[in-house]
Amino acid sequence: MKPKITYPPVEKRKLQRKHFLRIIRWPVLFAIVVSPIVNLALGGKAWSLVVVLSIYMAWSLVISPDLVEYNRISQPIKTISFSCSLLALIDIFLAPGWALTVVPIVCFGGLVVSGILFFTDIERQKHNLLPMLLLIVLAIIASIIGLSIMRETTGWQFIAMGATAVTLLVACIITLRSDFIRELKRRFHIK
Repeated sequence: MKPKITYPPVEKRKLQRKHFLRIIRWPVLFAIVVSPIVNLALGGKAWSLVVVLSIYMAWSLVISPDLVEYNRISQPIKTISFSCSLLALIDIFLAPGWALTVVPIVCFGGLVVSGILFFTDIERQKHNLLPMLLLIVLAIIASIIGLSIMRETTGWQFIAMGATAVTLLVACIITLRSDFIRELKRRFHIK
């Protein structure tokens, strides 16, 4: 009796990608280990944290993206999250004073893009609602904190980010109605 092979043969492109990841992993790990050592040896500002986060961002977005959460909403939200974190690190460790203006604007853009991507294909994307909801909740919390910190200025960027997040949340609830609750129950179901 000869066994029947039911799995498809591995494509040449996938084998090349696996080989490429195996080769590039070592220079990336070397850079991640060496940059903090060089930073500590030279002293000064903690630029190595920015380098390590940038390398991790490039690895997880471009070189080896997640295959499970690789959809039209999750990837832009992941990019926005990494970008905001990187901008905050640059502000904290390298050039302070501008992140409270720039990060909310970038997050506002991410909310707009994720809203457009969600509402242009609601039927398929309603199952990918959780990353967008997390971004909305984080934007609302950040706008409340930012407005409480920036009392002496108008804080228009936090107002714009918070208003966009609340509008997007209300639009999702109105559009999905009972599907909104059903998707939340699916994501947070505990037996």
